Amino acid sequence: MKFGIMNLFPAEGVNDHKVLQETLEEIQFADQLGFDSAWLAEHHFSRYGILGNPLLMGAAIASTTKQISIGTAVLVLPFHDPIRLAEDIATLDVMSNGRLKVGVGRGYQPLEFAGFNSNAEDSKEVYAEVVQILKKAWTEEDWSFNGKHFKYKNMNVFPKPTKVGGPTLLHATVSPDSYRERGLRGESIITSPNFTPLPLMKKNFDTYKESLIEGGFDPQEFEVPFMQQVWCGASSEKLEQAAAAAFTYYRSLKKIIPGSEEAIESEAKYYDAVRRNIDLLTLEKALTHGGNFGSVDQVVDNLGRLRDNLGVTHYIGWFHIPSIDRCLAMDAMENFAAEVIPQLREKTPVSVAV
Repeated sequence: MKFGIMNLFPAEGVNDHKVLQETLEEIQFADQLGFDSAWLAEHHFSRYGILGNPLLMGAAIASTTKQISIGTAVLVLPFHDPIRLAEDIATLDVMSNGRLKVGVGRGYQPLEFAGFNSNAEDSKEVYAEVVQILKKAWTEEDWSFNGKHFKYKNMNVFPKPTKVGGPTLLHATVSPDSYRERGLRGESIITSPNFTPLPLMKKNFDTYKESLIEGGFDPQEFEVPFMQQVWCGASSEKLEQAAAAAFTYYRSLKKIIPGSEEAIESEAKYYDAVRRNIDLLTLEKALTHGGNFGSVDQVVDNLGRLRDNLGVTHYIGWFHIPSIDRCLAMDAMENFAAEVIPQLREKTPVSVAV
């Protein structure tokens, strides 16, 4: 099992420059602690998250760390020029010596679509075309593309990535239908199923595995990154502080997730369910329904269930939750690296029949 850290770059009531500098320091600290990966979110136009260019931040990480992988969680494809994106991804991949992991998504915040003058209703089509263009740019010469949203003729894009075919794209996956679609196409996924009970998560992951098999793919060949808010330690007082920070964050989500009339049709039910669960959330439930909070033993037990029931192979912990005290988050990272990772590092998921 591999382990990473998630970074949203929230800046409510905090200096923008300080957020960027301190997050870079936290990632350097994670590298020293032995975490496998650091993941960077892309957001625009609000203090919910102020990093608009994860690849640029990735270059800073690559130059100041030794071994940690650099992941995007995620690049919002409808907001990017496909050719420039192909070039930028390949450049960072080369400069980081192949440490780049590329999570991609369609976006979900109405404010961001409006800011880029982009139509959310077209995002699925645009997303699919950008994925095709990225793959062509990394693998072909003198290639052409004739799509609905993008058209190119006799193109050559450089540099080429370190890996033949380019880095694996990890597709953000939230709705039940998307698990099946990704599996049938043999696409790798990255997910953060907030407020989703374990039985429903298992159903979605089983659907993904079954669809991979149906599509002629071996599920054992697919890494499954899973993002979740986490805090671990022995102090009940600090645990309550972490839970309170998570609760505040969860309640704030209603301001930025799309309403059903604005959501992509296939994901409208998912976002509706998230809003209902947020309405029902209490501080006590934040400890059990939103993330992985507790003592070292509790966190290890929860991770074991994710590994054995879902087949999670790459756990991405979100330690620096918005509004949490930074020292509290750093302490949790250190506890996690020292006491949680060694118990799970070499263990593989229990085979689950599908």
